[in-house]
Amino acid sequence: MVEPIKIEDALQQVTDLLTTNQAEAAGEFIRTLHPADSAEVIAMLEPEQQAQIAARIEPVELADIFEQLDEDEMVEVAEHLDTETLADVLDAMEPDMAADLLGELDDAEMYELLAEMDDSSGVRHLLEYDEDSAGGIMNSPPPCLRRWMTVAEGFEFIRSHYRTDNELYYLYVLDRFGTLIGVVNLRTLILAKPDETIETIMNRDVISTATDADQEEVAQLLARYDLLALPVVDGEHKLVGIISVDDVVDVLEEEATEDIYRLAQISEDAEIFSPLPRALRNRLPWLYINMATALISATVVTSFEGTIALIPVLAAFMPVVAAQGGNTGNQTMTIVVRSLALGEIDLSDTWRALRHELMVGIVIGLLLGISLGGISYFWHHSVWLSLLTTVAMIVTLFVAAVVGVLVPTTLKRAGLDPALGSSMFVTAFTDITGFAVFLGLATLLLQYLL
Repeated sequence: MVEPIKIEDALQQVTDLLTTNQAEAAGEFIRTLHPADSAEVIAMLEPEQQAQIAARIEPVELADIFEQLDEDEMVEVAEHLDTETLADVLDAMEPDMAADLLGELDDAEMYELLAEMDDSSGVRHLLEYDEDSAGGIMNSPPPCLRRWMTVAEGFEFIRSHYRTDNELYYLYVLDRFGTLIGVVNLRTLILAKPDETIETIMNRDVISTATDADQEEVAQLLARYDLLALPVVDGEHKLVGIISVDDVVDVLEEEATEDIYRLAQISEDAEIFSPLPRALRNRLPWLYINMATALISATVVTSFEGTIALIPVLAAFMPVVAAQGGNTGNQTMTIVVRSLALGEIDLSDTWRALRHELMVGIVIGLLLGISLGGISYFWHHSVWLSLLTTVAMIVTLFVAAVVGVLVPTTLKRAGLDPALGSSMFVTAFTDITGFAVFLGLATLLLQYLL
């Protein structure tokens, strides 16, 4: 069994070799690593060190390493290669990965590389599609069976047309026009009688996706139906490509990162060591918006200055009610955003989700409200203060449930990413509502609280 290496140790060894002018040895060491480990080490090197390593690795090996890098990292390493070498690397890469790299380059450089490649047809085809669509992440279709073949002929076809590095998850069946009409998994083919025809054993209900489907939808389909690969078809249902489960692993990471960053109102381009101007550009606009909503909350509070001055203890309980509303609203919002992202619900389920979350919000509000009311009574021995905190908590959490559902679904209905700004708007609504309800009720009950 091969033990995984420690990336820090490998990076240190490569760095030590390069700093002692042993670039050839550093290149040899990189070549002994798994491509995923090599990619991680190279991505952490300084630009001039990357150039030294890249110059000492064969294009075919570089192709394996490139396929483990993200798009920005591929571009960084590609900058150190001449056009001829980079074209050789692109020829050795999977077409979808090569298309991703070419899509990051300027048009002049992209066309120069396409002209230099030995076979760019598969890559040119993929460049026609949006990079975040099914067409942008698919691979060229594999050799396909025909319905009239026998099982024995199917096996001979596989031996003749498939290479050892071909992925063999499913065997797709086409008619004479290239239309996808069925699929046969390998187990069915193995267990079938040699003289049976492909048409009799194939499954006609093929789950497929369109070329313009969003990559997130593709990932959802693969997960929902527990598939290892998904065929991509054009408007006439002709097979144009295949997306394997390996192709969507990076998609899932990318989409999850994007949603997490957007929930925190940070650009998906943000990185821990981003240059200061980019870091400010990614974060500052949303913080200004957040400050504006906080000032609205402050305005609500200042409008009840007289009430707070008469009953100072309100200042102690007011943020508790608002904070619980914000936390509850964000819990609901997070569940709704995730459910929308995974396709578990759509916009037609908005009212059903709202009814469910209102029930949850009322129950939680009752439990937390009674708990806070009890605490306030034992603290200040005031029945009216206890009633105030209980009712304010129930109403605030009721509102939190409403905005937790309606904010992300409204953004989705408007064609925006439901993760974009949801947490900020939910927090703003619940803070404003929590302060207004608590202090408004306190003003109405002022004569009893004094």
